[in-house]
Amino acid sequence: MRSRFLIIRFGSLGDVVLTSATVLNLKINNPNSELVYLTKERFRRTVEMFDGVDEVVTIPNSGSIRDLMTTLMQLDNRSFSTVIDLHGNPRSWFTRKFVAADSKCIYPKRRHERQLAVRKKIIPSKYPHTIDSYNDVVRQLGQYVFCQRPLLRSPAVPDEISSRFDTSGELVVLAPGAAHATKQWPADRFAETARQLHDSRGVQIVWAVTSVERESTLAASATLRKDLPGSDFIELTDCPLEHLAAVLGRANLTIANDSGVAHLSSAAGTPVVAVFGPTHPILGFRPRGLDDTVVEVDEPCRPCSLHGKKDCYRDQRYCLTLIAADEVAEIASGILDRRADNAPALFVDRDGTLIVEKNYLSDPDQVELESGTVKALLQARDKGYRIVVVSNQSGVARGYFDTESVEAVNRRLLEILTANRVQVDGVYFCVHHRDGVVPEYAVDCECRKPAPGMAEKAAVDLGIDLRRSVVVGDSLADINLGRVIGGRSVLVRTGYGAKNEIRLKASPWSETVPVCDNLLSAVQTEL
Repeated sequence: MRSRFLIIRFGSLGDVVLTSATVLNLKINNPNSELVYLTKERFRRTVEMFDGVDEVVTIPNSGSIRDLMTTLMQLDNRSFSTVIDLHGNPRSWFTRKFVAADSKCIYPKRRHERQLAVRKKIIPSKYPHTIDSYNDVVRQLGQYVFCQRPLLRSPAVPDEISSRFDTSGELVVLAPGAAHATKQWPADRFAETARQLHDSRGVQIVWAVTSVERESTLAASATLRKDLPGSDFIELTDCPLEHLAAVLGRANLTIANDSGVAHLSSAAGTPVVAVFGPTHPILGFRPRGLDDTVVEVDEPCRPCSLHGKKDCYRDQRYCLTLIAADEVAEIASGILDRRADNAPALFVDRDGTLIVEKNYLSDPDQVELESGTVKALLQARDKGYRIVVVSNQSGVARGYFDTESVEAVNRRLLEILTANRVQVDGVYFCVHHRDGVVPEYAVDCECRKPAPGMAEKAAVDLGIDLRRSVVVGDSLADINLGRVIGGRSVLVRTGYGAKNEIRLKASPWSETVPVCDNLLSAVQTEL
C-alpha cells in the first residue's frame, strides 16, 4: 500500500516557505509516497511550487472551527501513515490529534530557548535554523536530511511584467513591507538605497508592496518615481505570490525586511539582503540562501519579542534607524559584484558517467573514459558551462581504499582530459558513509550526494549559478542532487544508469527527468 503523509503548516508566508526543504527531504526518502500539505488558502499557490507535494488541502484564510472540522473529517478518512506537525500551535495540535495515522511527529519549536533570548537576552553562540528544526521530523522517522535551504520552482514571469524588464542589466527588488509595521526599516531608507544602486550601477528597481504597505511607503515610492527614469522603476502592488516568486527568481538581488518576501526570494534562488530590527537570527528565521546577508545592529534590547510586533519603549527604534542606506547599498553592491560573473555548471558524476564503472575503482591505471566524454565536455564548455566533477567515494569509509587512492585516480583522469584539451574547473569527492567501517568517515555528512555540500562548495569556489546548472550521472543520487540545488538533472544509461532507469520510471519524476544514452547525448540534447 502506498504510504501517505499529512504535513501541517497553516502560515505564515515565511514559515510555509521554509518547510519546502523538509517536504523535498520526505519525498526523496519516500519517492513513491503521497505527500498531502494542509495550509491556508492564501498559501495554496506557494505550496504548489514546492518540489515533492502531491496535493494541497486548504482551510479558509479566516475560517471557523467548523470549517476546520469539515476539512479534518475528510482527511481522517484517507488512511494516513504519518501526520507531521510543522506548526506547533493549538490548531495544528487539534489536527494532529483528530486525524488518524500510524505515526505522528511534531517539530521542536525551541520555545524555551527563544523565550530566554527575548526575556533575558541570552544569545548562545550556536543555534539551529527553523529549517533544521523542521528537518528534525525527518530524523525522527529515521530518514536522511539532504536539503537544508528553502526551494521552490517559480513559474515564468507574466508577460505584462516581463515586458517591462531590461534584460541587459541588473534587476533589484525592494520589498519595504513586513507582517508588522514595527519590523519595517524606514521606507525612505529603502528609497535611498535604491537611488544609490541606480546611480552607481544603473540597476532597474522593482518596488514590491501590498496595498496596506503602499499607504506607509507612498512618499518613498513617489520620490523614486520622480527621480528615476520611468523604465527603471517598476511598482508592483498586491502581486500574486506565484507572480512575485517569478519576479524574485528573475532578479539579481532582493532587499527586504525580516519578512516572508525575504524567504520567498531565497527559495526562488535570488540572494537577499535582509534588514533585521526588533527580531534576531537566534529566533531561527535568518534567510538561508547561499549568498544571503543579514544587516543588523547590536542593540541591547534585541530581540524585544518573538515576532517583532511589540511597541518600542525608547524614543525611536534604534535597531532600525541606526542602519544607514549607505551600508545596505554597499553590501548589496558587493553581492552583485561577486555574482556578476557567475555561470551555470555541468556537475558530472565520475564513475559510470565520465569513466567506465569499475566497481570501487582505486587503481589509476584502470581509468578508462566513457565513449564521447571528451567531445561532451568540450561542447559543454562551448555552451558556457563550467565543468565540475562531483563523486561519492564511500569506498574510503568502507575501508576498501584510502583517500590518496581517490586522489590518484582523479589525477589520472585530469591528465587524460588535459591531454585532450579539456579544462575541468573543479573535482570534488565525498568519502563518507554512515555504514562505513572507518570511524572517522562512518558519519552522516552534508557532502554525500544527493546532499548539496560538494555543489555548494563549488558554487562558492568557482562562481556558479546553481539554479542554472545541470547534474548528469548514472544514479538516483545524481538526479536528486539536481533537485536539492534547484537545478536540472539528467540520467545516463552508462554505468548503473540502465538499472536506475527502471527505478526512475517507477518514481514520480519519470516524466520530468530526461534519460540519455551517455554524457555526450545529455550535453547535446539537454544543455
